[in-house]
Amino acid sequence: MNSHLLSRALHVNDWHIKDIEGLRLAHSPLLGSEKDLVHAFTTRIGGSCPEPYDSFNLGRSVGDEAVKKAALLNREKLCQTLGLAHDRLHVPGQVHSGNVVHVGSESAVQPGSQALSGVDGLTTADRGLPLFLHFADCVPVMVYERRRRLLSIVHAGWRGTAEAIAAQAVKRMIEIGGEPKHMLAAVGPAIGTCCYPTGEDVAVRLMATVCPDQAHSQAEARGLAESLIVRQEDGQPRPNLKAINALQLLQQGVGEVDVTSFCTSCKPELFFSHRQSGGVTGRQGAIACLL
Repeated sequence: MNSHLLSRALHVNDWHIKDIEGLRLAHSPLLGSEKDLVHAFTTRIGGSCPEPYDSFNLGRSVGDEAVKKAALLNREKLCQTLGLAHDRLHVPGQVHSGNVVHVGSESAVQPGSQALSGVDGLTTADRGLPLFLHFADCVPVMVYERRRRLLSIVHAGWRGTAEAIAAQAVKRMIEIGGEPKHMLAAVGPAIGTCCYPTGEDVAVRLMATVCPDQAHSQAEARGLAESLIVRQEDGQPRPNLKAINALQLLQQGVGEVDVTSFCTSCKPELFFSHRQSGGVTGRQGAIACLL
């Protein structure tokens, strides 16, 4: 294992929150410097959904019909605020899979298509085609290929991370002409090790994505696990999902990765969190579009 890659995966940055037309949005400093890309990671602030989905809930899989209608209005507001076409918005079904599909002019997949029902990641080469996914502790990952102008967003909960969905996104981008060395990635607000105890089986599956048994010595594997799986006094594993996704990207050759320090569970006043709320909560979003 390249210790330099591990160090880069574990490094986090403090992202700023900006108020844009009443919405509080986070932006990756790395991706924010790219003039041909619009992106944002939303917070729970700025919309019209009632408690406990207040207020800028973007998930239409939660709540009653009134909540779902409000979420649609919030999505429209987000697109309008960012200057994006809501009628072209592509939103996958998100089932905690490792599936990433290509959408756009070279694909038959259209917004709302059943082809997106079992999908947790989207890739496109089309300008003006917004990609949107929603989250409530799972890891949002954006990848931008700056030379060919390619874009991908994935939803990486522990199951998606165990399927190496971030690495799958890179592979899909390579298939349409991208090169990892020209890729920039952002790993957005998600639950941190401070708030994420899991079972041993989860830790084993996650580690297998970055440390295949046949490729590393026992000592190397142990050291990697100690870095990526935090254990407190109770000994229960607490996976660093953001770092594991970042390492998957770096192992694929992605040039730069920007990991936010935000833990969604630690900041319920700012983010929706499935763990912190006991399971009844809204969804924030990750949205991006090539210009």
